[in-house]
Amino acid sequence: MIPTEPIGSIPRPVKLIEAVNALGDGTDSRLDLLYDEAVRDTIQQFEATGSPVITDGEQRKYHNF
Repeated sequence: MIPTEPIGSIPRPVKLIEAVNALGDGTDSRLDLLYDEAVRDTIQQFEATGSPVITDGEQRKYHNF
């Protein structure tokens, strides 16, 4: 078996990308629910793979992208 681990960010849901684009720089508090939803989904998907490393996929990181 080849050891693996996630590196970098996980693609964001289209709904989150569109909302960030509409609301500015990604820091608007109206985005919080969408960020939380994206983080929960990412963690659930990692858990489903049996990955030994679980991350939030950098769902909230928008600066430097």
